Amino acid sequence: MKKKWLICATVLFGCSAIGYILFFKKHARVSHLCIKGSYFEPVKITEFLSEIPCVDVIIADKTTRVKMDLGFCGSISLPPEFLGEVDQKSFVGRTSYYGMRGRKYYSDIYELPKIKIGNMALFRAEAEEINPEFEKDAILLNREESPSAHHLGRIGWELFHNFNFFMDCENSIIAFCDSLKTLRKQGYPVDHFIETELLLDRNSIEFEVMTQAGLMRCVLDSGSTWNMLNKDIEGESNDHMTLTLDNIDQHVVLNPENTDQMVFDPEDVYEMPVFKVGNKDFGAVTFQKIKTPLEIDAIIGMEFLDSKLVFIDFSNRKIYFYEK
Repeated sequence: MKKKWLICATVLFGCSAIGYILFFKKHARVSHLCIKGSYFEPVKITEFLSEIPCVDVIIADKTTRVKMDLGFCGSISLPPEFLGEVDQKSFVGRTSYYGMRGRKYYSDIYELPKIKIGNMALFRAEAEEINPEFEKDAILLNREESPSAHHLGRIGWELFHNFNFFMDCENSIIAFCDSLKTLRKQGYPVDHFIETELLLDRNSIEFEVMTQAGLMRCVLDSGSTWNMLNKDIEGESNDHMTLTLDNIDQHVVLNPENTDQMVFDPEDVYEMPVFKVGNKDFGAVTFQKIKTPLEIDAIIGMEFLDSKLVFIDFSNRKIYFYEK
């Protein structure tokens, strides 16, 4: 069964599954959908939960609300109580993954015959059953609470890997869109979009930014409320990043009690004075500082993304940003 990296960054009700980074063994990807020609299919964002966009999906004639979590490298993750009511599903297997705290979790995987999002129907998608312990550990503040947001599932970027993704939070839509040309026809100022390379080599949506301390690699995560900085910019000591591609198989030995290995202080905030994407400096960007054993520099959450247009062109491996 596949192994995955799973990182989460949350604040209060916000939850992110930054998915399956650096190392995994996956099933062959299923071609969920094939669209010919140009297309722009909008889906309404039904609400923002702690700034995280949520949409409604239909599975087996049942409607459920899910978080739009581009940090999750899976198709869809659903609560056990909802999956229990879905008869038309088949068990695929069991997966293991690590969370931001360095703990290991397990979840069952099912194949669903169809998922409907807006006017789009996607077939034979794999759904992961939410692990309640992971959800609880995903909360960085008020961890003893059980907020309703954690009863929501999440949609990950792998559900869209055969076509491109657009997010316009100001107008409360996400959209399936084939190209910049089509976005231009929809009235968007694509000539002013900032282009950067889409990095998928670690099975997460990542991009590079230039900072005052040099190049930094960031995970794009609409499932995180905050921007999170795991790299020690000032002290230049990153020894806390102990869970790497080279030792993931030995991590059970390194952490036999499966204990929490993350350090987080909500008062420890860092303002990055230079944050340059492509040819544009977005100026000062605020980060919550953390220390997670996972080898990752930074997470870019809704704190940054909610004021931007974001277009992810999977086919050409590009990400585009536009600040309104």
